[in-house]
Amino acid sequence: MDKASGIEQLRDLFLLRMHEPEGAEHPYYTTGSIIGAALLRVAVIVTALLLLNERYGATKWWWTIALFALWGIGAYPAWVQYRRFNESVDKMTEGTLCGSCRHFNPTNLLCMVLDEHVTSEAPPCEGEAWEPKQS
Repeated sequence: MDKASGIEQLRDLFLLRMHEPEGAEHPYYTTGSIIGAALLRVAVIVTALLLLNERYGATKWWWTIALFALWGIGAYPAWVQYRRFNESVDKMTEGTLCGSCRHFNPTNLLCMVLDEHVTSEAPPCEGEAWEPKQS
């Protein structure tokens, strides 16, 4: 992947993408990165709202605008990304050998034995550490 520009790096920091970028390593998003970016966005929004409230004072529409900003910029992108992440986890669980292994951690697509992210191309252990899930 080419070196990202400053805007691209900022965009990645706040995870304002709805799709993984071209040539990204898999998995690009994990549960932790989605939640961390959402918390970062909410913290920036709350800080901006407090500064605006201090400067201009609360108006009749202040709380409505604040709630829409928190949902629309802070939480909604994370919700969409989390849904897409869960869809990719479901595909991984159904379509790969790792998805049926007891060492597979679906919250971050991680093989807990080797501490490596699982991809759809090949199991990280090449099937040697595979154990069926206990029902």
